[in-house]
Amino acid sequence: MADTTEKEQKQDTLIPQINQIGIVVRDLEATAKFMEQTFGIKVFVIQMPKANAVLRGREVTFTTKIGLARAGNVDLEFMQLVEGEHLVKEHLETKGPGIHHLGIYVDDLDAAVKKWEEQGGSLIQRTRHPSGIGTAFLDTEKVLGSIYIELIKLK
Repeated sequence: MADTTEKEQKQDTLIPQINQIGIVVRDLEATAKFMEQTFGIKVFVIQMPKANAVLRGREVTFTTKIGLARAGNVDLEFMQLVEGEHLVKEHLETKGPGIHHLGIYVDDLDAAVKKWEEQGGSLIQRTRHPSGIGTAFLDTEKVLGSIYIELIKLK
């Protein structure tokens, strides 16, 4: 069996590395204050514009506030739903605040989703944000429970 390089392995896997940990919160400002005062981690709060998504096969709209921070080599994303329907709302209603997803940055969201679907996977939510960012939450509920995998295409 031939040895493969690290680069080849990363190209063969849908998850070459974890880039982000997504955490659902009820009060983003209080969370940001807590993170800075307790851990010295500055959280940058951003009010996102209204966005459209397909959630479990339904067209939905939503508005979120997100808080972004860096911890070592991983981005932390704190998410608060402001209005509408989103996977974050489901999480809050059924499980409460907490770790929601592991985010993977991809160069080509469509190709990554296609690869997932070719392996028999399906999506829970897909969003194309007005800013050009695209995301897809993979349906990992049966195996990972309340932790999702989110594919993220940054502009």
